[in-house]
Amino acid sequence: MQNRTYRSMLVKVVLVASFGFITLSSAYGLERIRWKVQVIANVSYWKPLWEDFVENVKIMSEGKIKFRIYEPNKIVPNSLAWEAIADDQLDAALTSPIYLSSKIPAVHFFSGVPFGPGYIEHTSWMRYGGGQELKNRIYGKMGLYSFDCVMTPPESGGWFKTKIKDFNQIKGEKIRFLGLGGRVMERIGMETVMLSFRDVVPAIEKGKISAVEIGPPHNDILVGFHKLIKHNYYPGWFQQTFPIEFIVNKSKWSKISQTAQAIIKTSCEKSYLSSLIKLTSMEPEAMESLKKDGVVFEEWEEKHLKNFQKIWNEIAEEESSKDPLFAEVYQSHKNFREKYAIWGDRAYLK
Repeated sequence: MQNRTYRSMLVKVVLVASFGFITLSSAYGLERIRWKVQVIANVSYWKPLWEDFVENVKIMSEGKIKFRIYEPNKIVPNSLAWEAIADDQLDAALTSPIYLSSKIPAVHFFSGVPFGPGYIEHTSWMRYGGGQELKNRIYGKMGLYSFDCVMTPPESGGWFKTKIKDFNQIKGEKIRFLGLGGRVMERIGMETVMLSFRDVVPAIEKGKISAVEIGPPHNDILVGFHKLIKHNYYPGWFQQTFPIEFIVNKSKWSKISQTAQAIIKTSCEKSYLSSLIKLTSMEPEAMESLKKDGVVFEEWEEKHLKNFQKIWNEIAEEESSKDPLFAEVYQSHKNFREKYAIWGDRAYLK
């Protein structure tokens, strides 16, 4: 009990340093908040991340703010979480912009795009390069407020049954693939299919798909398709970042106190960095395990990567020409990356 009290007081000191309007005793005057939060996925790879976030909110608020986590699709289908929150059917969700992208393609850039930036560069654009302002405007029109809460490592570059020497080998085959990277795969002749984690292995066994992309190695092990498909490609050119966002009804958010807002956002801040570090630490061991199961780690040839990037650039320009909002977000993203390159291309060892 003493450790819990000490931890709570320490967190409040951090909040005082970060948010000048919070006093050490302010948590005792907090309103009581009980929100239902639906999550994007709840396999053991993800579950500890949600639990850590929820527990931090509870501790910081002295139990005044409690979130109840609901399984994916439990209250509403994942793809309808935005509408449900805007209509006040659901309090909040931990999800990804990629599920909204079928309706608003521009939000892809708030998640991950082909040949996009890594964690630091993406976060810099979001917070200091105009990304969050664009997101606030887009989501605000839907009656929503959103900020990043979890970050995961890059995904692998896909799983295939054979080593790929030429794209002709995989033309006509079906692959489980999401996002704009899927558009690229379609251009090289593959057919993309959207499947949940639990449906992937049965789909492979029944011959409905022959290739798959889902996540980093540790996540892939949990899904289990590595026992059926053995060639795992790198790098994950189509998604170098995959942030999970916390979305809430904008009106509901504005009605809670500044202290409550700060507690929730500070908990997300902690989870955003700690989740990436924790998950990244798990990947080497996962890859060793995959190797023991006979998985072969392959590298995309330079000619293949150049072809993927050429196709992506064409898709981005095509989408921009017909969608002004996509063009605006794409240009902001592109301009920031070009400006960042003077530092990013020189500062880090390759």
